[in-house]
Amino acid sequence: MAKVWHISGLNDYVVIREGKATLKVPNPMKYLRQDNVYEPAWAPVFYNPQQTLNRDLSVVVLATLTKTFTKRSEPLLVADPFSGTGVRAIRYVLEVPSIDEAYANDLDLEAYNLIKENVKLNNLGEKIRVFRLDANAFLYLLKTLRKSFILVDIDPYGTPAPYVDAGIWALRRGGVLCVTATDTATLGGFKFEAGSKRYDVKLSRNDIPNDVGIRILLGFMARRAATRDRYLEPLLAYHEAHYYRVFVRVGKGADKALNMVETQLSYLELCLTCGYRDYVQSLKKEDRCPVCGGKTAVIGPLWRGSLNNVEFLNEVKNTVGAEYQYLSTYKRIVKLLDVATSDLTHLKLYNVQTIARFLKVNIPQLSKIVECLTSKGFKASKTSLCYTCIRTDADWSDLVDCVKGVET
Repeated sequence: MAKVWHISGLNDYVVIREGKATLKVPNPMKYLRQDNVYEPAWAPVFYNPQQTLNRDLSVVVLATLTKTFTKRSEPLLVADPFSGTGVRAIRYVLEVPSIDEAYANDLDLEAYNLIKENVKLNNLGEKIRVFRLDANAFLYLLKTLRKSFILVDIDPYGTPAPYVDAGIWALRRGGVLCVTATDTATLGGFKFEAGSKRYDVKLSRNDIPNDVGIRILLGFMARRAATRDRYLEPLLAYHEAHYYRVFVRVGKGADKALNMVETQLSYLELCLTCGYRDYVQSLKKEDRCPVCGGKTAVIGPLWRGSLNNVEFLNEVKNTVGAEYQYLSTYKRIVKLLDVATSDLTHLKLYNVQTIARFLKVNIPQLSKIVECLTSKGFKASKTSLCYTCIRTDADWSDLVDCVKGVET
């Protein structure tokens, strides 16, 4: 673990501005590593300035979501089980005016007191309720009190796995569960033994770890939802720096939950020798690749369907352009949404580097492979989840022909 310098003679807390919120947060200058990078995990209350994009985008998603709840039979409520400084709950209320109340929670006493300070600092005492409970106890308590939320934000430090059930249960029909996972090495297969246990899946090392990681997370969430006759619809999933972030709309219905399990969950069989892969419906022992005869690995169950809802994301684009140009990450959000809407995430993802190594050719330009495949009548796109990968519905032989045939 990196050494952190605790610098004396500085104020313990400073006041900053994020979005429209004024916040008292731990002084980042007191918790610097030797490379002068702030280490938020060592501060007395967790606040990570590098997560501003995460929070800005969540505000815009919530603002877009509220427009779908036009019939106000119930108040519009949001829940933040891991509040830290209270930044998310405060920003949701300040920057999405249609929100009636936010419920903020943190088990840590210092965080609990700081949340109350920040709520007072922003004059939101009438709109934010502050709790000090375990995150699951907090959500189940509110469910018992008949509170239901249009958005629940699961943003722990580490794995979100223990909190998915409670988050799904606390949502009202059509609400959105936002989940951050910082255990990317576990989800993506680098630490496959830990990931297999934590997410109740079969994991192995692979050449598309970010895509696998997000699909394993969504598959886990879908299976937990199905136990409560809920089903998921991914709205947006992305990878940024050290975390995965997914937004899913949750619906109710036993038949639709069963259909989700049968049509959207699958296993991925892949060969790391030649790059061949395909979806299979059941977990099986290691097999031989039909292309090169090498051993294949089987990963799953995971989410095989689309990761993004293009129609919803276009609405988010309109919202951010019309109402949220003041955000410090505005340009990054627009770029992220543009990439997400062009990524054909329902198609299989291939790592061209693996294929080129097997074929003993130089790695071609991805754009030329995409052009080659589309000229043959197939769908194809690049993706932000892997910079040496393409998605396509092409047959393996056609994909290999394009990798070999285009100029480098």
